Amino acid sequence: MPISTIAILYPGAMGASLAHVLSLRLPHLRLLTSLSHRSPSTIARAAASGLVDIPMEQAVQEADVILSVLPPSEAVKLAKEVAGHLGEKKPVYIEANAVSPETVAHISSIFQPHNIPFLDGSIIGFPATNNLSSIPKLYLSSKPEWGDKLREVADVLSGGGVGKGLRVKVMEDAGEGGASALKMCYGGINKGATGLAALLVLSRAHSPGTAKALLDEMVESQPAFTQKLVKGLPDMVPKAYRWVGEMEEISAFITASIIDTPSASQHTNPADTFQGLAQAFQRIADDLKEKEAVEKKDEELKGLLDWAEEGKSELERRHPK
Repeated sequence: MPISTIAILYPGAMGASLAHVLSLRLPHLRLLTSLSHRSPSTIARAAASGLVDIPMEQAVQEADVILSVLPPSEAVKLAKEVAGHLGEKKPVYIEANAVSPETVAHISSIFQPHNIPFLDGSIIGFPATNNLSSIPKLYLSSKPEWGDKLREVADVLSGGGVGKGLRVKVMEDAGEGGASALKMCYGGINKGATGLAALLVLSRAHSPGTAKALLDEMVESQPAFTQKLVKGLPDMVPKAYRWVGEMEEISAFITASIIDTPSASQHTNPADTFQGLAQAFQRIADDLKEKEAVEKKDEELKGLLDWAEEGKSELERRHPK
């Protein structure tokens, strides 16, 4: 049977943006989701993206492809829920969250008794813009036995060519875990740098003079990186809660990758760096969440955002376009 029905679980900013692209470029596809106990904003976003809200069991049993897009800490839970609703139909399950290859292997094992095609995926980029001028990439890999299904799904989701659907990249011969490993490496560099910068910007807050000197030096000697930070820091704050689990997954990925090296037992685990970043993002998320936060924490978050705003102004003044 040809692929005609896609279930996206769940339509957060990224999932909804992927649905938006599919609904505009490939309107023949039926797009499903399940929004039980979801917020009014999520429900509205899903409807605007072309998603049809139906019960979870029905979505699982009617879908040809199920795309899992949610905070990494919820990935295993969702997989178990989906497995519990499987019927005679065997949908393709795409695990597209920011999880380690080890977590992907665990999720794959959940579906193994059901013998459904399982694809490892990673999404790189920001959510698609409304006018589709910017669309994130979806990387896909799989075990060799699912190679034909991998290529079929990629062809359907991409619309068969560039600019016709989603931006899909097939990682031939990378195997299951290949796409998730890519996400761990890319996210560790990209989001890890944002986390380190946030920590150091917060650490300089004890001295206004240090804060100003840091800003001046960054704008003068690292304008390109500072440009990235003044956009990335404010963008990170509302997403910090999602990045906690991703940093923990990256830590697990690094640990598994280096555990068998000769020097592994002689040194402190370098993956602990990302455990520290997970704690930093959790702190930022808590600051944002707590309406009655203590004064010090309120000042920390304000200081971070103020630094980014001041940096933006200085960049515009010293490096006008």
